Amino acid sequence: MMSVPSDAVALLRDRLERIAAWRSTRGVDAVVLRRAENLAWITGGGDLRVSREGDAVADAVVTDAGLTLITNRIEAARLEREIAPPGTRFEVVPWHEPGARAKALARLTVDLRTANDGEYDLAELRLPLTSLERERFEYVGGLAARALTDAASALRPDMREYDVAAEVHLSARRAGLELPVVLVAGAERFARYRHPVVSDAAFGAYGLIVVCAQRFGLIASLTRTVAFGSVPDELAERLERVLRVEAAMLDATRPGVATNEVLRAARDAYAEVGEPDAWLDHHQGGPAGYTPREWLATPSETRPLLAGTPVAWNPSLPLAKSEDTFMVERDAPPRNLTWDDRWPSVTVAGRKRASVRVL
Repeated sequence: MMSVPSDAVALLRDRLERIAAWRSTRGVDAVVLRRAENLAWITGGGDLRVSREGDAVADAVVTDAGLTLITNRIEAARLEREIAPPGTRFEVVPWHEPGARAKALARLTVDLRTANDGEYDLAELRLPLTSLERERFEYVGGLAARALTDAASALRPDMREYDVAAEVHLSARRAGLELPVVLVAGAERFARYRHPVVSDAAFGAYGLIVVCAQRFGLIASLTRTVAFGSVPDELAERLERVLRVEAAMLDATRPGVATNEVLRAARDAYAEVGEPDAWLDHHQGGPAGYTPREWLATPSETRPLLAGTPVAWNPSLPLAKSEDTFMVERDAPPRNLTWDDRWPSVTVAGRKRASVRVL
């Protein structure tokens, strides 16, 4: 039987301390959390959704008194037994009464100065990760990498992209992972689209698989390329150039470095490989955590990378993309969290990087 993790109390204490400091700088008495990533964060990794596309089944209210979850009678018992950290208060409302959660929220926050996560971007509250979250992220990343390797072993060129995605979902589910994002591009679509939402096109002689894998609310991202029989020369050459761009980004990934400095390294590297405008065709990634990207590397993004922050860079060209999730370390190079030694690799700037797997 599932139960609330034993370390939930320490994680909640950390969250309440971070929110208290944030509230004090803004003169706010209460913070209301409704976004899935913030609800997962405040509960220490809980999933407060039923429908993947719908709203969460609870609102979280954080005040000096602690954490209160407002939910209905359908969800309350499960949230209390399996999700909510000990010490969480509950405000349980009828499921059939229109506006019941809003009325309860009004009661709880009457005469309080209130902010909510629709008004404010709280990404900086969620980072850097605690030591426990870093351990969890490494676990999630390892599961994701192995699940994708396993899924690739079952692929055939006569599959449709939908079939490929199904194999990836099955492997991930068996590993205990959610997949908020699965992208697949077969030979027909690989060179055309940076975000190849799965279609019924044939997979063909080679293709790309992109996943964002989630557990404990944390999301690790990785991309892999496969080919059947042999690797086309153009595909290999494009990937070699992308890996040079990625190497420049990883070399620039150090504690205290502004995010746009990493983008500047990418832009310089794209120019060196003869593709100076390629960075405009797709975002280049950014810090990860409770969303696939807590923020993106843009020319104006000056927030620094902190030790204990995961990052997922994803440089790309037509027919090539490289992506893993790395942890920014205090006194060491960034560490790859999404690696499986069973996947073939090439060494670039002293790092193992995923090459094309021939099936």
